[in-house]
Amino acid sequence: MATLVLLQRDLRQFDNPALYNAVRRRKPIIVVHVMEKRLGSTSKWWLCKSLRLFRQQLEEWSIPLLHLDDSANFSDMIDYLNDHIEIEQIYSNGLDFELPDNFVEIHESFLANLIFIPEDMTKEFKIFTPFWKSIRKNCSPVKPLPNPDWCKKNHVNIEFDEYNELPMMMADDRWNQMESYWEIGEKAAQKRLELFVKTKLSDYDHGRDFFHKDGTSKLSPHLRFGEISVRQIYEKLNNKSNERFCSELGWREFAYHVYRNHGDMAKIPLNPKYCDFWPEYNDDHLNAWRNGQTGYPVIDAAMRDLSTTGWMHNRLRMLVASFLVKNLLIPWQIGEEWFYDHLVDADPAVNPFSWQWVAGCGTDSVPYFRIFNPMLQGEKFDPQGIYVRKWLPEFADFPMKRNIHQDIIKQPNLRPENYPQPIIDFKSSRERTLSTYKAIVAAKVIQLKKPRLP
Repeated sequence: MATLVLLQRDLRQFDNPALYNAVRRRKPIIVVHVMEKRLGSTSKWWLCKSLRLFRQQLEEWSIPLLHLDDSANFSDMIDYLNDHIEIEQIYSNGLDFELPDNFVEIHESFLANLIFIPEDMTKEFKIFTPFWKSIRKNCSPVKPLPNPDWCKKNHVNIEFDEYNELPMMMADDRWNQMESYWEIGEKAAQKRLELFVKTKLSDYDHGRDFFHKDGTSKLSPHLRFGEISVRQIYEKLNNKSNERFCSELGWREFAYHVYRNHGDMAKIPLNPKYCDFWPEYNDDHLNAWRNGQTGYPVIDAAMRDLSTTGWMHNRLRMLVASFLVKNLLIPWQIGEEWFYDHLVDADPAVNPFSWQWVAGCGTDSVPYFRIFNPMLQGEKFDPQGIYVRKWLPEFADFPMKRNIHQDIIKQPNLRPENYPQPIIDFKSSRERTLSTYKAIVAAKVIQLKKPRLP
């Protein structure tokens, strides 16, 4: 008799309810990672590394880690396992697929990905602030569990010749390059949390906005794959002095609250009046945005950073999303897909929810008339152009005394010869966007073509 633990985004030992409860049964344990249905290539790179580290942790206790590429083959895998040892109980921490009916009675799922139990929030909220106030006032955060108390009875002395191969990425220069930017796995996540608390948390309210500084926690990819528990972080930092950081965890909680009720929000606007209003867009503009060649330094630096490291500062995410949607008038779904494929922390709830927030079509969104100005944002949060110079080698010789964000717009002769001209005029594109959005908000009859999604 064995206990099967199914994992997807919970590759850790500390505060892992499925693993913890499986160990308590004092029966042999088999752990299976099931590939998610939606996974970007950059996130998959992280996952491949994380799975191998997690396998090493489990091997210390003679626990096998198997892998299932396609959840549709779940029944076949169970038949295979039952040929070796009978599966008596199944535990998970929430899955993106439904188990076949004949396994429901032996399956128990636990909360592992959120601070609060979703079922405790009986009302559906559309605005973040009342949601966060209500859930903190009326609901109790789930306490994190300790590490499993392993015993010899949990060991599995079986050699599996199938489902034993973990996923791998094809050799690529980008993956080799990203190796230098990240430490992966549960130990690295705990280390990053401690470093953040010691060196950055006290200045987080101020430092978090400056993208030329390393003022954020960068815990998001570790949270994405469950290498660290959000409940652990919240319990450790939940006090008045850390209110700003805890509200960021609350935003993630809110995204999942909305996602629970709108699982298709990566494609369909939460506000239905924005379904069919996008005009035809310029393919050259889209390619320039993707490749960091728009002629706006802060936009281009952020997009090249993304392509290189798989990560982007949160304020920059807002800027480049606003530029795509509200200056280039390109459907937000296209930007969401690009981010989902290129971010190490591409989260199925947070990524589309945040894009809808910027696009103005979500439940709690930036007003349509708020269009981020990349020159002003760069001037305010990267005043010396340190971030831009780091990611745009074209500006290596640009004078430090110059305003790198404003001067090349106001004085085109200062623009480096090998750096592109702006693909649009910011002022006129802003006016175009405002008139387009106003027509929708006023419910005027306007015939515009549907987006051409890739």
